Amino acid sequence: MISEELRRHDLVSQGLEYLENCLEEYIDLITEITQVPAPSNQEEQRTGFVKSKMESMGFPAVQVDEVGNVIGFFPGTDASRVIVSMAHIDTVFPMDTDLTVRREGNILAAPGVSDNSASVACMLLLGKVFLSHLPLPHPVVLVATVGEEGLGDLRGARYFCDHVEDYDFDGFRLEPEKLIFLNIDGDMQQITSQAVGSRRLRIEFKGQGGHSWADFGNSSAIHGLGTVIAGIAKIQVPDRPKTTYNVGVIEGGHSVNSIAQTASMLLDMRSVSSDRLARLESQVMKILDKAAEETGTSYDIQVVGDRPAGSLPEDSGYLRGLLALGKELGHELRVGAASTDSNIPLSRGWPAVTMGFKRSGDGHKTSEFLYVDSLIPGIKFALMCFAALLYDKL
Repeated sequence: MISEELRRHDLVSQGLEYLENCLEEYIDLITEITQVPAPSNQEEQRTGFVKSKMESMGFPAVQVDEVGNVIGFFPGTDASRVIVSMAHIDTVFPMDTDLTVRREGNILAAPGVSDNSASVACMLLLGKVFLSHLPLPHPVVLVATVGEEGLGDLRGARYFCDHVEDYDFDGFRLEPEKLIFLNIDGDMQQITSQAVGSRRLRIEFKGQGGHSWADFGNSSAIHGLGTVIAGIAKIQVPDRPKTTYNVGVIEGGHSVNSIAQTASMLLDMRSVSSDRLARLESQVMKILDKAAEETGTSYDIQVVGDRPAGSLPEDSGYLRGLLALGKELGHELRVGAASTDSNIPLSRGWPAVTMGFKRSGDGHKTSEFLYVDSLIPGIKFALMCFAALLYDKL
């Protein structure tokens, strides 16, 4: 069994012993991270906190890149494989959100406590384990990324992957073809090996506007926008490959008795298939043109999000190995699709998965929480997954 072989290594046996007794340290670290505000595109405070934490823990090399990712590097003896783990530090909550962490029995609750503070804390504690066994069998790069949520558009993961060859760790350079990603996000039951691609558009309509009585008949931006929304709602999309759309925000006009000069909407389109996503966008474009012609309006489009699709092959040895290891350790994992930092490496054909190592609920709500009793089993499982990569069992 893979797990029995792994336990023969000091890194694993000693690491598991340490992690078995780290609950209060783990909770304190999650709490510290959670209570530092980090809305997408405003992560500076948390970037500074994570950098300081990596340095105080003694990570061998720590740096912050141009967009605010914090990177910790651990040297290894065999650079034929480099293990990268990304965990995003941003949240969906505005800067003025009350981030006070509350502990009640088996519940640890606060906005962002699970998504993704617990994952960042997990990554940092794994780094402590790695520190005690340097050099590792293979180099490890831990990346606390910015801009994963919402209109952050995977900014941190995209920048890291775009600039892989530019990072310099005391003379050691990364080579794309040697990277394998085990990213941390989500809950313990799922392995995300399929990236949900998305296109997010801000569409603004413009009309003549005017007084609702005196200028009746002038073109209305809101009427143009409404015609588009009605058309989009009639689009039939396939269940397989799953493809979706949603108008999430609409704005426009300034009074009940004014014909609107401007109106806008935010449109989200998603699919696990790049081709289907492109086809959906083409359908939307035709609806926009038709609505503008029918209502005497015009429109402008701004792309505010563009997340590529991609996937590991179903017969991937990496994926099969993780599933087998999970089963050995009592974790019945399901393979799924989601939009995570793994979108970027998967879209480039690089081996990548995203896994969570705790159980939680109410994600993206101010009532978000995690189950305390899932933390230690989860982080021990995380160590086993990383060890399987370090010792070439996956």
